[in-house]
Amino acid sequence: MAPTDFCPYCKSSQSEQAEVNGPPDGYCRVCGYPLQAEPTPATAFRPATILWIDDDRLLLSFCCDALNQRGYRTLVAADGTSGIETAKTERPDLIILDVVMPGMDGIEVCRRLRAEPATRDTPIILLTAFHSPKVSLKGREAGATSTIRKPFGPEHIIDAIGKILGPKAPPRTL
Repeated sequence: MAPTDFCPYCKSSQSEQAEVNGPPDGYCRVCGYPLQAEPTPATAFRPATILWIDDDRLLLSFCCDALNQRGYRTLVAADGTSGIETAKTERPDLIILDVVMPGMDGIEVCRRLRAEPATRDTPIILLTAFHSPKVSLKGREAGATSTIRKPFGPEHIIDAIGKILGPKAPPRTL
């Protein structure tokens, strides 16, 4: 169809009207416009991808299940090194990162993610059990977008993700 043609679904202006017997199934009965056009990359839905880097397997399982149920695609990494590699290759829409992990801590992981061209602008939420403003300050200095204190409920993390991702976030249903 020419770019000036439009139907959806039958506001016509079609250059060609349907044949007398009507078009085959899958086309507008008035003008012949295809009813089921293939989605284009601009209109195809892609769920937001969240990478969760944390050594607490129980928390990972619980929280990723909650995110998956709400329409997010989740990736997990159990340590900073594998988290950085996963972030570079998968390019998530958002990273959730625990501060206290064996080996490289979350603050250092955050610094390294900010130094990588592939993850420089990816929003990062830090998770901490410390109730000290110093941890939040160190996180901001390292490039974290936000800090959430443990313990937290699923609604808290879902709200934080929604605020950061905006329109990329699926509708909130609890």
